[in-house]
Amino acid sequence: MKGFFLLTVMLMAMAWPLKIQAVASGPKNKENGQRPSIGLTLSGGGARGLAHIGVLHVIDSLGIPVDYISGTSMGSIVGGMYAAGNSAAEIEQFALEMNWLALLSRSIDLNYIHPSQRASHRQFILEFPIEEWQIKLSTGAIEGQQLWNKLNELFFHVYDVRDFSNLPIAFACVATDVETGEAVVMKDGDLVSAIRGSMAIPSVFTTVEREGLSLIDGGVSDNFPVKVVREMGAEFVIGVNVSQGLRPARELQSAIDIIYQMGFYSDARSFSRNRELTDLYIEPSLGDYTAASFGSTAQIIELGKIAAREQLDRLGMLAGNRTGQDGARAREREEIVILVDSIRFFGLGNIRPGFAQNTMGLSPGDSISSNSLTRAINRLYATNYFERVHYQVLPGSEPDRAILVLDVIEKPLRNLTAAFHFSSFTGAGIVGGIGTSKLFFHNVSASARFLLGEKPAFDSRITYFTSERRRTWLDLQIRGRQLTFPLYDDFERVSEYNQGLFRVSLSANRRLGANDYLILESGYRYQYLSPNIRSPVTIVGNIQSRRAGIGWNFHSLDKNNFPESGQRIDLKANYIFDQQPSFHTIRLNDEEAGLEDLGIRIRNFVQARINWQTYLPLGENTTQISHFQLGYNFNPDQGFINGFNLGGTHSFLENQHVFTGLSEYEIISSSLISMGLGWQLNLGNNVYARAKINAAGYDFSFRMPEKLSSDNLVFGGGLSLGYNSLIGPIEITLAYSPTTNRIRGYLDLGWGF
Repeated sequence: MKGFFLLTVMLMAMAWPLKIQAVASGPKNKENGQRPSIGLTLSGGGARGLAHIGVLHVIDSLGIPVDYISGTSMGSIVGGMYAAGNSAAEIEQFALEMNWLALLSRSIDLNYIHPSQRASHRQFILEFPIEEWQIKLSTGAIEGQQLWNKLNELFFHVYDVRDFSNLPIAFACVATDVETGEAVVMKDGDLVSAIRGSMAIPSVFTTVEREGLSLIDGGVSDNFPVKVVREMGAEFVIGVNVSQGLRPARELQSAIDIIYQMGFYSDARSFSRNRELTDLYIEPSLGDYTAASFGSTAQIIELGKIAAREQLDRLGMLAGNRTGQDGARAREREEIVILVDSIRFFGLGNIRPGFAQNTMGLSPGDSISSNSLTRAINRLYATNYFERVHYQVLPGSEPDRAILVLDVIEKPLRNLTAAFHFSSFTGAGIVGGIGTSKLFFHNVSASARFLLGEKPAFDSRITYFTSERRRTWLDLQIRGRQLTFPLYDDFERVSEYNQGLFRVSLSANRRLGANDYLILESGYRYQYLSPNIRSPVTIVGNIQSRRAGIGWNFHSLDKNNFPESGQRIDLKANYIFDQQPSFHTIRLNDEEAGLEDLGIRIRNFVQARINWQTYLPLGENTTQISHFQLGYNFNPDQGFINGFNLGGTHSFLENQHVFTGLSEYEIISSSLISMGLGWQLNLGNNVYARAKINAAGYDFSFRMPEKLSSDNLVFGGGLSLGYNSLIGPIEITLAYSPTTNRIRGYLDLGWGF
């Protein structure tokens, strides 16, 4: 009996290598038992999950025929792409080209934003939607519209696959039911919502509603789902784990690190059981790379390759001829175009289907590809009416025809916003705002913002679009500001004035193209002036005026903060009339005087202004900046009451021309012209360095060009360091002007008001 037992043990020991050799013998054939089926499990881990791509490279190079894949979070994205027929090389190309920070953020390409709203887009830190007069808190900080879009693009070529076992490789991914905390294994239905649900990191991404369940990241319940791939039918499992497990508190350096730590408490208890079910375990040595290390994609992928090569002997025994994926890959490489049978919307309440369809620019009978569909979805999302726009493409009446189903989540009509602003000139302030996307009627929106600080201001607006295509609109804007500005004489500060400014304007606007629009405007302006300190020139009182004008605005910048490409052009010409001065005190050197004694003649005049900025990419990280400004009063005797002011690095004051090297209001003139040239270097991680030189002329006349001489020229330049932070852009500038022989420093934080 003892001898029989020893013989049995010896035969089992011999059978194991025979089993491995059988794996290498060729394609799957369960009838003749040539080899066991192979499963691959890819864990979650955020950016660390990019190491899976490196492991897939080795699997591809050996031709290992994978039959089943299970994944969680980042493992579900990589595993899903591989299961859908993409090679490791194709997945790596996607990972290296992808702007992960943009993909995982709330941002959208400015080109999709209506041109009238681009300059002020997303200029806040916090947004609180209001529903039924109560603040509605989201289930996560980020809805991830761009992530939805990218997932739809990646899996567009398998839009007609509803059973994941019918993918080139059978696939399943894991999410967590937020109500019970139990793992939810997804093997059918909409592939994109399954993968998006698998990676809904708690508190970072919003939950995903799918088939009646609210889903969050699968890493909370089962981050290494080996059992899942076993139940799918895998007889031999390769498990790749990139989880950091539970880490010491001292190593938790970011919010994402802490959230991942919380998510792995439950998984830590199930991990050991899943590892026991693994036949070949691979754990890349990822060192200090964290779940947020998306800036190190290439390095993390390489570490995945290294880890897989260390198992080359065992992986080599699994090598064989892979079949069944070549056709899918060829299909993926070709751009698939389908014909739309019909368009259906789910989730619309306040927004009419006609508006949504017109905004997308799609109709039944149109041909669509994944790229054209993404552009259409972005146009709809950019209206700011939606938290999320997700689509599914269902098989239509005939092959290559489809039903486009759009599942949307509308934003509440009202919202509160908050931001912070600081500049060396205006000081610190808190910005609060309230807005509604429907004021009594569709196509009517309203907003009001307030700057509370040392120099308060407000800006309110009502916009009415005359049609759902949003080509023509009316704007009613009311603005006000309380300001203290200096007066200089030969670049020496001699006085300081308090200014109260109030403006009302009504404009008719017409969109001309994708990036520009025409403005016809009329308005009323009230200005109050009084000296804040003793001054050689004393004016106390107010002046009222009316204006009518025309303008043209062009905006093609890729972003408002530290742009790297595009142009922004503002052209304005106003006829200013019906000026009514009411100054009860006018003194010159402590003696009573009139405006004429100050060289000021209040009368009707034409005012023109040009502001032209161009950002030209010179390389991957370098941008050349060109800036041209012109301001001209055709009746020049307006003094500082209606003059242009030169100075400062950011334009947020009325009639301001920026100039590196001068302080705000250091020159006030009825005529200004300036040109600037600069270079911007993207240092990575949202850090930018800038160098700029500029020159300006002032107090000149088109009728007498000879008046522009060396006596009224000024030069300057400076170096800046900027950071695009969560609370807005931060920029520190050190500048010098040889004209004044002074070094000046500027600090700007947040968006100008």
